[in-house]
Amino acid sequence: MTQLFTTFNTVLLLSVFQLSVSFSAHAQERIVSAGANITELFFALNAEDYLVAADSTSKSYLQGTGIAQVGYHRQLSAEGLMALNPTHLIGSPEMGPETTLKLITASNVEVLTLSSENSLSALNQRIDTIAEITGKQQQAEQLKHSVLSDIEFLSQGSLSTPPNVIFLMLSKDRPATAAGTNTPVDTIISLSGAKNPASDMIESYKPLSYEAIIALQPDYILVSERTIESFGGQDNIIKKLPLLAATPAGKNQQIISVPSSALIGGFGLQSIELAKKLNQHFTLNQSITLN
Repeated sequence: MTQLFTTFNTVLLLSVFQLSVSFSAHAQERIVSAGANITELFFALNAEDYLVAADSTSKSYLQGTGIAQVGYHRQLSAEGLMALNPTHLIGSPEMGPETTLKLITASNVEVLTLSSENSLSALNQRIDTIAEITGKQQQAEQLKHSVLSDIEFLSQGSLSTPPNVIFLMLSKDRPATAAGTNTPVDTIISLSGAKNPASDMIESYKPLSYEAIIALQPDYILVSERTIESFGGQDNIIKKLPLLAATPAGKNQQIISVPSSALIGGFGLQSIELAKKLNQHFTLNQSITLN
């Protein structure tokens, strides 16, 4: 009995020691996140305590947290980053410039560039990578299950007819730019149950004439929050770009503001949330039309 008790105590002590070592190793991490699609995962995994800073595209997450902001993820300052004494810099292929990344790497900071592909597998890889660094593997499995459930729900299809939906970057002084294939917003539109007619014409983001936009006959036009702000509201977009009134979206006042953070750095959690909100909006409008 004494030997059994001693053995049990030894096993218990070893388990506690291993857990302590694991926790200690993770607790030493000081991570800078460069990209909203990276930062969102730290918060979703309850791992935000490992963040010492994040870039400006992540600012919606940082309010009231004490986490520093380090500027735009494409224009990172090596000096500013090193002042934070980070162990890791994690971002998408868009983070830079390259000179900063080389200086950071030379200072023994681990720089991780995670895939920004617009796919579920790429999202799961980002989740797993961050979970491994922070010791949040259990939370990662729960998160991936939740993501899959959302996608399966959306794929069931609640729309009787897929509406035509396009995303435009608009300016008062320059031609419009539309989103085609291989863009996060194209994936979001498809996931919402709609169709992006621009994807039949262009890849990535390309200028599109207003005549071509009218020919697409979009039922909805998505624009960034920044676009709405720069024009001073949805109504002013039509006033300053009157050709858009020739589209169903313009006629029916269906120019929709979407958060830029859902479109940056590849398909992510905010992208799924946006797809769900768009699906609800499209479904409600179809229901009203049918009735």
